Amino acid sequence: MPLPPFSVSLPALPINVSLPARPLRLSLPAPPARLLLPALPVPENGEAPV
Repeated sequence: MPLPPFSVSLPALPINVSLPARPLRLSLPAPPARLLLPALPVPENGEAPV
């Protein structure tokens, strides 16, 4: 059972408890993707300036 304790020992506590606000938003492309999509209506208009 070295999986549960290992993943919950280091990469779970220090990463989530260390900086769960900044690293999560900068690390996971989920928040930025949702903010970029609604901010720039590219798929909705069909004409993307990028």
